[in-house]
Amino acid sequence: MTPVVALDLKRITAEVAARHGMLLRPDDPAMLLVTMNEVVLQQVIGSIEARAEEMVAGIEAGVRSAQREAFGSVEREARKAGIAVREEIQKDIDAGRLHARELIVELNRAYTRSAVRRWVAMGVVLASGLFAVGVGLGVLLARVLK
Repeated sequence: MTPVVALDLKRITAEVAARHGMLLRPDDPAMLLVTMNEVVLQQVIGSIEARAEEMVAGIEAGVRSAQREAFGSVEREARKAGIAVREEIQKDIDAGRLHARELIVELNRAYTRSAVRRWVAMGVVLASGLFAVGVGLGVLLARVLK
């Protein structure tokens, strides 16, 4: 509580004399009323200051509570957003894996088809070669045995 500045009694008596043309002395009963008013004003101002301090403390507590609530809300929303991003990334990874598996299966099929074609072609060439060798040997044996 801030104390009220003490009244300047000389200034008050000078102001009364200037405005009303009356001279007040320090022991005048009117000065008693001035002192009583000063004490009452100090008490009222002290009460107002105490109430203002209570209000400020309440407002500060409310602001701190609102800040905690806001931070908590922001934190919850950030977690939700992080989880959503993580889920989307996982979906993308899973889709990439599926696509990679499909590509591997397709490449395997293509390789298997071409490998079978190569073996069939090699078999036909070798069979033709064996047939030609057999025919050649048959002709050669037929000439020799004749």
